[in-house]
Amino acid sequence: LFLNAVQSVYNLEPTYSSAYYLYRLYSSRSDFDNAVKYMEEAINSVDSDAVTDAGYYFELAAFCFKNGKNAKAYESAQKAVELDETIAGKGYMLMGTIWGSTICGGNEVEKRAPYWVAVDFMTKAKNADPALAEEANNYIRQYSNYYPAAAEAFMYDFTNGQSYTVSCGGMRATTTVRTQN
Repeated sequence: LFLNAVQSVYNLEPTYSSAYYLYRLYSSRSDFDNAVKYMEEAINSVDSDAVTDAGYYFELAAFCFKNGKNAKAYESAQKAVELDETIAGKGYMLMGTIWGSTICGGNEVEKRAPYWVAVDFMTKAKNADPALAEEANNYIRQYSNYYPAAAEAFMYDFTNGQSYTVSCGGMRATTTVRTQN
């Protein structure tokens, strides 16, 4: 009943704040599709500004990641960083976390490639916001443990320092091959 009333008000006079409120209601009810729909309406509203939109994109990225929609989360985090450099550190950290939790197919080295991208974003996060350095370094240490051994990489024609594009789960990023040893 309450949700219907809020939706009726929104339909009469749509604003970014009422769309955001509907996002909050739908997200609290785990209605993913409607939550995303209203958050995108809030972002696309003419009466919101870039900083507000960046915050909304970041919140949408976290919501999508929590719901296993990594590609949508990654895309939203990228847009947040593009719109507001003051949240770049948090945005990069989220993008690194998304890549660090992504499962890719392929050979033994290709399956570990997302960790290279994750480390790239954690490095960007601590460079953008030094307050995140300790947490980012912890992730970097953790993800580095999953790098392939140099001999294993060599068997699959990968060499340390080589440029490599990871394409997985609807996401794509170019990184550098890294090995242990």
